[in-house]
Amino acid sequence: MSRLKRILRGHAGKKATKARILNEAVNFEKRCIFIAVPKTGTMSVRVQLRQDGVPLIPNPHLSIMQVRDSLYTFLLFQSLGKNRSFPSASVPSDESIRQEAERVFSEFFKFSAVRNPWARAVSLYSRRAAVQTKDEMSFEAFCAEHVYASDTCLHPTLFRNQFDWLCDEDGVCVMDYVYRLEDFSRAVQDIAEMTDGRVVLERRVANRNPDSGSEAYRDLYNDDTRRLIAQRFEKDIDYFKYTF
Repeated sequence: MSRLKRILRGHAGKKATKARILNEAVNFEKRCIFIAVPKTGTMSVRVQLRQDGVPLIPNPHLSIMQVRDSLYTFLLFQSLGKNRSFPSASVPSDESIRQEAERVFSEFFKFSAVRNPWARAVSLYSRRAAVQTKDEMSFEAFCAEHVYASDTCLHPTLFRNQFDWLCDEDGVCVMDYVYRLEDFSRAVQDIAEMTDGRVVLERRVANRNPDSGSEAYRDLYNDDTRRLIAQRFEKDIDYFKYTF
């Protein structure tokens, strides 16, 4: 076993008060990466997948490219201050750390969730945390200004579509599996099968806003607002085959 892998194994067994994790997105024990696109019903999945420990990057809504690029930083952080021998040839080299980061990204099961853009816009408008807009403006005014996919989030990314969390620099989706929130029950079975039982999820309800109205989202729309959302989030609608 390489020194770097021993460090990671030791990290996995540390107590929560001492352990450091990269982010909620990455579970080294289950060997998976879950990209939590904001307002796609991911809270319950994040709770089930999150390893104990203090995250190096607290923001739970990293994109797949942000996770990829932070893996090296995390593995470097984990390898520092570990030398107790002379000569120090047993310390992992920078090259080996980079190779391990590439291996983790390549081999870990990468999955995510998306949501109907019209329903998601209503959820963003009605949210009770971060930037709250429902009491400040009408839904029509919100749609007129709603340009970015995480406009009302505490950590906005300025991505224009949900798809942007899931693709590489060339605009190619690099996820192993993306499920629609509306199909979560089927996704649970697919994920368990695709990971040979390594990632088993339960259907739980978490962080639901009873005032959201997203289940009856169509009632809030008129022809103009419906068209605005269709234009702004055309990529999501086309790629994930959503209809109003």
